[in-house]
Amino acid sequence: MQFSGFSRYESGVILPVSALRSEKSLGIGEFADLPLLGSWCSEVDLRFIQILPVNDTGTESSPYSALSAFALHPVYLRLEDLPEFDPSMRSVLEKERKRLSGFHRIPFAQVVQLKEQFLSQIFTSHQKELCSSNELVSWAHSNPWVLSYAAFRLEKRRHQGKAWTEWNISYPGDEVILHKLHEGDGELFFYVWVQKRLEDQFVQAAHKLDRMGLCLKGDLPILMGDDSADVWAFSHLFHRTLRAGAPPDMFSRTGQNWGFPIYNWEALEAEGYRWWKERLRRADLFYHAFRIDHVLGFFRIWALPEKESSGVLGFYFPSSFFSKEDLIGEGMDWGRIRWLSEPHIRGEEVRSFVGKISPGLVDSLFQQIGNEDLFLFKPEIGERYIERHISAGEIRDKLLELYRNRFFLETPYGYAPAWYRDSARALGVLRAEEREKLQSLVAKYYRSSEVLWEQVGEKLLRVLKETTGMLPCAEDLGVVPDCVPKVLGRLGVLGLRIPRWTRRYKEAGYPFIPPKEYPRLSVCATSVHDTSTLRQWWEEEPDRDAFWKSLGYTGSAPVSYNISTAEKVLYGILESSSLLVMVQLQDLFALSRTYRVKDPTEERINIPGTVSDRNWTYRLPFLLEEFTTDTAFKEKVRGLLKDRSSRTVQ
Repeated sequence: MQFSGFSRYESGVILPVSALRSEKSLGIGEFADLPLLGSWCSEVDLRFIQILPVNDTGTESSPYSALSAFALHPVYLRLEDLPEFDPSMRSVLEKERKRLSGFHRIPFAQVVQLKEQFLSQIFTSHQKELCSSNELVSWAHSNPWVLSYAAFRLEKRRHQGKAWTEWNISYPGDEVILHKLHEGDGELFFYVWVQKRLEDQFVQAAHKLDRMGLCLKGDLPILMGDDSADVWAFSHLFHRTLRAGAPPDMFSRTGQNWGFPIYNWEALEAEGYRWWKERLRRADLFYHAFRIDHVLGFFRIWALPEKESSGVLGFYFPSSFFSKEDLIGEGMDWGRIRWLSEPHIRGEEVRSFVGKISPGLVDSLFQQIGNEDLFLFKPEIGERYIERHISAGEIRDKLLELYRNRFFLETPYGYAPAWYRDSARALGVLRAEEREKLQSLVAKYYRSSEVLWEQVGEKLLRVLKETTGMLPCAEDLGVVPDCVPKVLGRLGVLGLRIPRWTRRYKEAGYPFIPPKEYPRLSVCATSVHDTSTLRQWWEEEPDRDAFWKSLGYTGSAPVSYNISTAEKVLYGILESSSLLVMVQLQDLFALSRTYRVKDPTEERINIPGTVSDRNWTYRLPFLLEEFTTDTAFKEKVRGLLKDRSSRTVQ
C-alpha cells in the first residue's frame, strides 16, 4: 500500500498477530483481530501497528523459520469467516475455543494441527466445486509462488515432515503443477485454497486499518531457511554451501552460525531481482511500511562454510578478496600462503592425541606434509566433524583451538583475513616487517571492501525501495560499517534505535544518547521481540540512573518501575526526534494497575540463543474486548501521546 508520508511525528504499537486474543480467536491471534486493535489505536492516536512475520512456519513457533517467503500461515485464518464454513461446525469450534482459552501461552503446535484438521474437513466437503473453481486456478496463475509452495507442502506431508534434502525429489516446475491443478488435483488444490482465503482475510483486515487512517507495518526477514519451498524450487538463487551467521563479539567469543543459506546475488541480478520484487509486491498487498530485518545483509553477510558450526571461520561476502596472484605480488610464495592460511600442527601435538582418541580417528583428522614432522588438517575436516567425532570436552576444545588458528581464510572466492588473525601461531616465525606488511594488507582489504559494500548495499536497497510505495525501515542494530548509515540516509530509509542500546560506544562508559538527539530518519522502539520489556529491563539492569538522565530528568532514577515511573520513561522516549516511535503494547500496559502483570518476565516474546516453549508463545493475558473498551486506559495513553502528536514535520 502507498505510504502517504509524515506530516507529524508519529507513534505506533508493536505486537505479534499471534499474541492477540479476542472472543472469536481460536487459541491464537488471527488476521481478523487486527481491526479491533486498530480501532483502539485510532482512538488513542497511535497511527502504526507493527507485527512480526506471518509466513507459514509449519509447527515451528518462531516466525523467522519460514517454509516460504510468500505463503501465509494457516494458523491466522478465522474459520467461521470462510465462505465454505459449515455452520454445523460452530458448536465444535466453540468447545475448542473455550478449551484453548485456558492456556496462558499459545500452544502453537496444537493450534496448528487443530486448524489444519478443520481446514481439511471443510475443503473435503467442498472439494468438487473448489477443484473446478476458475477463481482459484486464475489466482494460482497470477501468484506462481503458490505452485512451488503447494508442491513443497504436499511432498513434506508425504515424507512425514522430513527436510526436502532427504526426499531426492526435484521441483518439477510450474507448468507441471499448473497442469495438475487444471486436472483437478485435490491435494494441491487444498494448499492453493488455504492461501487464497488467507490472502482474502488479511487484505480485508489491512483495508479496514487503512480506512481508519492507520498504517500496518510488516516484517521481512532477509534470510530463508534451507528447508523451504523457495530454496527447494529455486536453489540457483542461493549459495547452499555457505551459511549465514555473525562474527565473534563481546557476547559470544565463537560468533553465531544461523544455518541459513546465503543469496546468490549474481543469479538474482541476472533475473532482474524478480524473486525479491515479487516478494515485495506481495507484502504490498497488506502493508504500508515494512521492517527490513538485518539490513546489513544487503551490504555484506558473514558467510560460513557448510562444514563449520560456529561463527569463527567466517568471512564477509561479498568483499575484496585477495587472489593467490595478489598475495604472490605482495612478495609471498605458495609455501608462505599455505603457512598463513592452514593451521600447521607439530608432530608432538598430533602424537599427544594418540591414546586419548582412537588411532583411526587421529589418521582421519591429519595429513603429514611430506617427510616433515608437521601436519595439516585434512581438507574435509571442519568444526562439525570434530564435534561429531570427539566426545571428550578437553580434547575436542584443543582440536577446535588448533583448527581455528590461522591468519588467512581460503574461500571459494579468494583469501580473506581470519577473525582471530592477530593470535595466529603462524605469525610467530615472521619477521617484524612481514607482520607489518600483513597488517597493511588487512587494512587495504577493509578499505576496498567498504567501497564495495556501499555500492552493493545501495544497489540492492534501491531495488527494494523503488519496487513499491511502502515505507522501508531498516533494522541496523549492532556494529555496522560507516557506509550503512550513509546509504540509508541517501535513500531515505529509516534506521532503528532501541534506547537502552543507543549509546556512544566510542566514549568511556558508553553514555546513552538522549532520544532527542536521534536522527529524524529513524524508528525509535521502546523494546522489541528479542528484548525484555522496559519494565523488566529497568528492574534488572544497573544503569537506569544514566538512562534517566538521558531522558532529561535530574537526580537518581526511581528504583521501582511503578506507574509514575512508566509514564515519565515513556514520555521521555516519545520526545525522540525520530519520525516514528514504536511502543511494545506490553510497555503501555505498565501504565495501568488493571493490565500490569505480576511478573514482567511473562511479557517477553523471545530470548535469543535459547530454546524454550516460552519463546514466541506470548499472548495477551486478557481479551482485546476488555482493554480496548477501557475508557480510563484510553485516556491515559492518549494523554501520554498528546504532545508528540501535535509536533508537525517541517
